[in-house]
Amino acid sequence: MIIKNAPDRLGRYLVLTFAISWLAWWGEALVVKISPLTAQDPPALLAFFLGGFGPTIAACLCLPGGFSLKGLGQFLTSHRPKTLPVLAAFAGLLALFFLAFSTGLVSGIPRDGRALVVFGLVFIQASLLFGGNEELGWRGTLQPLLANRLPAWLVPLVIGLIWVGWHIPLWFIEGNSHQTMSFTDFALLGLALSYWLSALMTLTRSIPGCMVLHGLTNTFLGLLVMNQGPAYYLSLAVLTGLSLAVSAQVQPRSRQRD
Repeated sequence: MIIKNAPDRLGRYLVLTFAISWLAWWGEALVVKISPLTAQDPPALLAFFLGGFGPTIAACLCLPGGFSLKGLGQFLTSHRPKTLPVLAAFAGLLALFFLAFSTGLVSGIPRDGRALVVFGLVFIQASLLFGGNEELGWRGTLQPLLANRLPAWLVPLVIGLIWVGWHIPLWFIEGNSHQTMSFTDFALLGLALSYWLSALMTLTRSIPGCMVLHGLTNTFLGLLVMNQGPAYYLSLAVLTGLSLAVSAQVQPRSRQRD
């Protein structure tokens, strides 16, 4: 795929993403620090929500040829054949990984059939509003802009480092839920997730598919207590290696076809 004016789009996307998100999040961090406002109050939650849509808004503004509803529709609906089976395989592996290293549900989640309802509601929110929405930017915009310039193994690493760095302000917002997780563990999982999502995007070119996988990851992280021992990190590395192998095999053939 030939991306016209790719350097301009790449720079514009990154500037817009960080400008929107960091203005909202650093601003929230400052206000929560110096005022009686807490991270759970509506103005702070609004700033958190707006910051999370930085990649989404930037992706819409950086569509080739400019923003239009038609262009956005094509952007979101384009995919390769057999996307659903590939997505199901990725989602199944992801579920096995999290369930294998889970010690149970977090406190407050019902221990009966209602847990499935909670899972469904959290998954829908995570896929559309709290994580999955970012994929219009990270995989839908940034990945194809980098794929024609960098080796297959390096693209997910660059995206992952940018994505992890993008989250940094959240650890400075007092009371934000991200503070319950160590930044190191978050960064390792974020880099691994970048490889998983990049492999899925390489195979399917489906932004909604990446939204689903991102949302599923956030759902498991939000509802399960994880045992992060040596086997957890080893399995994380194995899944990352598999994702890397897929991208390395498929990306060169994609370039030749395009």
